[in-house]
Amino acid sequence: MSSLLFQASLITLLLLPFLSFSTAYLVDIDNDPIINGKSYYIVLVTSKSSHLTYTQKKGMCPLYITSKQTENLPGTPVTISSPLRNLHITLNQRINLAFHGPTPCKKSLVWRQTLNPLARKVYITTGGVEGDPSFSITKMDRSLLPTYILKYWLPSDEDSSANVGLYENDGLLGLTEYPTTVSFKKAFNVIELSTS
Repeated sequence: MSSLLFQASLITLLLLPFLSFSTAYLVDIDNDPIINGKSYYIVLVTSKSSHLTYTQKKGMCPLYITSKQTENLPGTPVTISSPLRNLHITLNQRINLAFHGPTPCKKSLVWRQTLNPLARKVYITTGGVEGDPSFSITKMDRSLLPTYILKYWLPSDEDSSANVGLYENDGLLGLTEYPTTVSFKKAFNVIELSTS
């Protein structure tokens, strides 16, 4: 009986690396689950060399989010975190997004929405509150690839969310009718996991 149990355990251990986490967890481009509190590059699926980064609009704060094409530079890391104490980020879980790195503004690099009444648009900018789970990430349709879309949860309605995408006319991230499809690439060394 114990040898049968040992064989079943051995088979499970051998198959574990081949099991897909995409049904419950967000996964990066290496098909590894997204780790709560770690930083990732958000890569645009339409162009593997484009990633989301921040920019100053007319030299002012807050910082707006846009896409930038870089062949050699990896991008601007974004920390994906949840107030829940789970190890991995699950699909549709409420999360906090924040750029990781230096900033020309005094406010935080946490993502939030900002209404621009002149443009009649709602943009995603920095300057949000740490720990405020205003976003979620959902799977892009029925794609077999790890491709996702970002959602923003409206504070006035706990059951209502809006698509996050790039506006065509100015290239800035905001609440749009059509979402931008993204994937995630680790912005940390895998060796860090074994030492943390």
